[in-house]
Amino acid sequence: MHIIILGAGYAGLRTALDLDRRLREKGLDDVVTLIDQNPYHQLVQEIHLTATAGIGSLDAIYDIGRLLNGRAIRFIQGRVKALAPAIREVQLEDGQSLSYDRLVLALGSEADYHETPGARDHTFPLRTYAGAIALRDHIIGQFTAAAKQSDPKQQRILLTTAIVGGGYTGCQVAGELAVWVNKLCAETGAPRGEARIALLDRNEHILKQFGPWAGHEAERILDQRGVSIYLNTPTESVEHEMLRISEGRVLRAGTIIWAAGIRAPDMIAAAGLSVDHVGRAIVDRYLRVEGQAAIFALGDCASIADSNGTPLPSTASFAIRQGGRLAETLLAEVMGKTPHAYEPVQLGELVSLGPDYGVGNPFGLPLTGYPVILLKKGIEQYYRASIEAA
Repeated sequence: MHIIILGAGYAGLRTALDLDRRLREKGLDDVVTLIDQNPYHQLVQEIHLTATAGIGSLDAIYDIGRLLNGRAIRFIQGRVKALAPAIREVQLEDGQSLSYDRLVLALGSEADYHETPGARDHTFPLRTYAGAIALRDHIIGQFTAAAKQSDPKQQRILLTTAIVGGGYTGCQVAGELAVWVNKLCAETGAPRGEARIALLDRNEHILKQFGPWAGHEAERILDQRGVSIYLNTPTESVEHEMLRISEGRVLRAGTIIWAAGIRAPDMIAAAGLSVDHVGRAIVDRYLRVEGQAAIFALGDCASIADSNGTPLPSTASFAIRQGGRLAETLLAEVMGKTPHAYEPVQLGELVSLGPDYGVGNPFGLPLTGYPVILLKKGIEQYYRASIEAA
């Protein structure tokens, strides 16, 4: 059996590593092919640190070749052009067409601009390692230019960063940026008093996924760190260095970061697969795509609900555990056995608000302060060790 896994993110890599191990333990020689457009596995949960110089440039990626060394997994670096479920083929942009017996969609997600005029062209999405590097270099350039700028108005624009979206990503990058600007100003000579960070969200609270308690705490900490928070403030359009927000107001900013939601790649819907309102494949209890015997989906590109019918958040924690379960399901498919259903387990989430403070709900228990950072780092180190030794 030939199993193709599209995407080497948290979900796809976990599926590939666990499946390869289980196949070899059983003495099976079925082929696992992993395809990704990049030669590296990116730790999306840490790219906000890459974007704000919180970690070294290469600390948020792993060379896939090194991770797969000594394994039977075949890796192809390539960009997927289209899916052809009717003939069980994956078509790559370089002209290759690959046939499969089972296909796993782990393509991740991209920024959802909600059809906001100008957002795609004039903002920095923070979804990839490459995007994080581009954002970091842009901000450094803005502060360097501001130090040489004699016009106070233009200087203020160069030193203003607007973040659209107060979810996990928006809050984490705001917290890190609030600390980094002190170092940036010292290194570039830009005036610290003119540096501004604005966090905008259309909801009543930031971090709405956690509930009001976390939103209030995050607002308090970010406010202490100089972040201006605009609630109930939808972004109506984006232009060069300018946001048009509700009630005709305008916010000028030299850097605009888009963190206002995600959606699955369009190719899933284009292939005729059943999708939800943000393009995620609708799957059953076994992570099998609705109406497709040979296609599975997980992570950001799968629409999965808990026992109450509430959609699961698109986080690394869920993606990794889905990958482990899907590896077991695919092994069962290979061996002709009945697989076990995927049962989501809510372990909680952790959000940093800078290098020394965070909020979270591990196992449903509200937690704030530096313990969140320690727990978050511990989990990240555990994950790193798991893929290095898997």
